[in-house]
Amino acid sequence: MQRAKVIVHMYVTIDGKIDGKYSSQESGKYYNDELFVLSNADGNGRRTIQMYAAPKKVDLTKYCAEGIEYKDWLPKIKSETWSVSFDRKGKCGWEQNYFPYDGHNMRAIEVVTKQASKEYLTFLRSMKIPYIVSGNTEFNLEEVLVKLKQNYDINTLALCGGARINGVFLEKHLVDEISLVISPYVNGDNQFKAAFDTTSRIDDQFKIDFIKKLSDGGLHLIFKKASEQ
Repeated sequence: MQRAKVIVHMYVTIDGKIDGKYSSQESGKYYNDELFVLSNADGNGRRTIQMYAAPKKVDLTKYCAEGIEYKDWLPKIKSETWSVSFDRKGKCGWEQNYFPYDGHNMRAIEVVTKQASKEYLTFLRSMKIPYIVSGNTEFNLEEVLVKLKQNYDINTLALCGGARINGVFLEKHLVDEISLVISPYVNGDNQFKAAFDTTSRIDDQFKIDFIKKLSDGGLHLIFKKASEQ
């Protein structure tokens, strides 16, 4: 496969919610650790990255767009782990060029569209954060996955939310596996989202490939796309 494989890896309640107070120490730690068993790279939507890794607002008046074009900037950088942000309009306010997660400093890569300002691209360069410019308003996700594999040896991308970016990949039929770590709790709040937020019917079929019972009563389930088994 020319592109990186995509595994959606999510921590959910029994009723499928990804937000709210439901975390168990045992299954939560298992979820974090398992990410680095599945992949050396995670992928997140803009809101998730802003929440956990890049919350500041960038003062773009400090950055000059002269000479900047809407082209990829992929310097030769080595890292054991990566964090890929899908940030259409260039909003993530990085204060460092990595996402510290579960004892790993995951080197940041941004994926933007031409909606991101050229000043924001200058900001990313100043932070030494590689970026891929993909599409005018919507991502060409398959092309992005090819570039991640070719340039940074990301053979598998563990997509860790939020619900909308998971849904976008599912709508494009680019999800190869689904890994669900299920906390032994029911949330019950219909204000919280499930693992996928889609705008259309999908009809992709997945089959169970792995089941593990966790020490706190939770479960780890891995489904593979039926056509790939």
